[in-house]
Amino acid sequence: MRMSQHPRVSVVIASIVGPPFIDECLDSLEQQAKQSGAEVIVVACGSAEYADRIARKFPWVRIIHRAARETVPGLRRHGVEEASGEIVAIIEEHCLAAPDWLRQASEAFAGGDFGVVGGPVVDHAYVRLRDWVVYFCEYNNYLPPWQEGGAHDLGSANIAYSRAVLLKYKDLLSNGYWEAGLHPRLMADGVKFHAVPAMLVHHRGPFNYRYYLQQRYWFSRAFAGARQLPASRKAVYLLASPLVPFVLLARIAMRVLSKHCRVDKFAQSLPLLIPALIVYVAGEFVGYLAGPGDALLKVE
Repeated sequence: MRMSQHPRVSVVIASIVGPPFIDECLDSLEQQAKQSGAEVIVVACGSAEYADRIARKFPWVRIIHRAARETVPGLRRHGVEEASGEIVAIIEEHCLAAPDWLRQASEAFAGGDFGVVGGPVVDHAYVRLRDWVVYFCEYNNYLPPWQEGGAHDLGSANIAYSRAVLLKYKDLLSNGYWEAGLHPRLMADGVKFHAVPAMLVHHRGPFNYRYYLQQRYWFSRAFAGARQLPASRKAVYLLASPLVPFVLLARIAMRVLSKHCRVDKFAQSLPLLIPALIVYVAGEFVGYLAGPGDALLKVE
């Protein structure tokens, strides 16, 4: 059900994993979506029963059902094409929106000539170390705090676009992760990106560690396979790959320390973080060497 005939903001959520993640994500959006008249679209991949369950529990949400297995970017593209808002906000089903998330996104667009705005990904005070591993490995680029401006690499877990911009680049929306394919093209074409420190989402657990390692491999292979790099740069990466996990670890450590972000949890998670980074590099190695294959279809 649409929240408004002509909403300013449409929220698009690709859902493959399902409950409890999608339920808690929608719970975090319900009040603010109703107050602002935003449209919320869930592109539900899987059985008709799964899509029907979401529709029954969240009658204020618009459901787009896709029975065949599709990639997360492909699912999001369906939502973008069906959205009616002038702004399309994207959140992962693994995340919870802060209570003013939609307001922060909408006000950011009103404050400047931006094509893309986004904010940090905050932890959910995890109890288990394995969930801190996921957080530091996946979201270290987006750790808080941020400064207002355009210097940040915005991630698709917490981002909003001008719908007109997305539709202009519609041919890129299904071709791999947007950070690897869409965002470099937008930047090259002069589309303005803007960081919004107060536009927060909380990444939540729990994840099984083995499951996460599998997902990390598939994601890394898909990401590397989608990147348009010269053959010379790929060759350098392949040759240096035994050292790359340690380079990544040093980079993450510098970000954690410079932001004073959960330093104690980072130190405690190191025994599990290092194997995850090795798997990360193994996925990229195969992606650069052999291409993405069907890796993106295995990412949830």
